[in-house]
Amino acid sequence: MTGDLVHILTDDLKLPAERLTDDASLDHAGFDSLAVVELSVLLTDRYGIDISDSDIKDATTLGRLDLLIISKRSGR
Repeated sequence: MTGDLVHILTDDLKLPAERLTDDASLDHAGFDSLAVVELSVLLTDRYGIDISDSDIKDATTLGRLDLLIISKRSGR
């Protein structure tokens, strides 16, 4: 996982750092429906990328979420 995502998850969303691994499910990492919405808004505000709530939920693991964010940031 990239440092950017880790910082957002720990600093902004206040998720527990010890649960943040590439293979962790969103549920295991501490995501609830509010965290999904907040992450979507943060990504739009900080990086100008549009990742919907359903895209975040569909990622299933933090590693896949990280790849999705990287892909969106690079314009793919």
